[in-house]
Amino acid sequence: MSNLFQTLEAVAARGAAGLTSEARESVAAALGSLQCPDGGFAGLGGRADPYYTLFAWLSLRALGAAYDRDRLCAYMAAHRCDANRIDAHCASFLLAAEGWQKRVTWLNRVVALMRCDTRGGYAAFLTLLAMGDVPRWVVRLGWRCRHRLFATPSLERWPTPRLAAGLVLAAWAGEDDDGILSELRARHCASGGFASMPNIAPDLLATAVTRFAMGVVLNRRPETGDCLKQDLGFAEACWLGDGLFGSSPSAVRGDSEHAFYGLLTLGTCR
Repeated sequence: MSNLFQTLEAVAARGAAGLTSEARESVAAALGSLQCPDGGFAGLGGRADPYYTLFAWLSLRALGAAYDRDRLCAYMAAHRCDANRIDAHCASFLLAAEGWQKRVTWLNRVVALMRCDTRGGYAAFLTLLAMGDVPRWVVRLGWRCRHRLFATPSLERWPTPRLAAGLVLAAWAGEDDDGILSELRARHCASGGFASMPNIAPDLLATAVTRFAMGVVLNRRPETGDCLKQDLGFAEACWLGDGLFGSSPSAVRGDSEHAFYGLLTLGTCR
């Protein structure tokens, strides 16, 4: 099977390649300013955070920018056993990709993929990223344990990122889930971008993950040419004066998470 991490990186790198060299340097410099003395990158609270560190690292890689690998990995190594399982997933994934720790055993991978938690499909999505080349039978087991979470009557109550993660998991399992696909399409906004929930304004996270899930994983285009241009315009409008991307054009400041989502969206639009 295809390597999901490589696919994600390739799309974000394509988005970065579409920027001018000055724009790439501006985004990279803004990301660099977020690195803290302990090697992590600052989150919204101003302190180093494993979750935002992961996205800073992904963004810098997509931009082809240099980063201090040793300091970064030392910071993440201190968080691979955090009680916050998403932070622990982020740390373990980065360390495995950088060669600082061995990938987990296949047994642990399968257990992690099938385990249900409050994050639903998102934890499974992170696990898929960390697993590299995944045999389809493993993903099918994961989908079998989770597909009831995506029952059609409840889809409209689910946030878009979770639906998109479920669509990726279904696609990698070789399953069709037109219910998820239809719900995601219904969240496309007339002015461009996708909304996180029905009938609200679009945001960059929802736009990035939906376009990735629909356009890259399923190899389907969720829009006409005009819609693609609208989504591209929306993503560009989210690039703020501080050099980073924000959640929306009206965001006060950007952050490393949305920097990556901005590059990912640009990559799916080009």
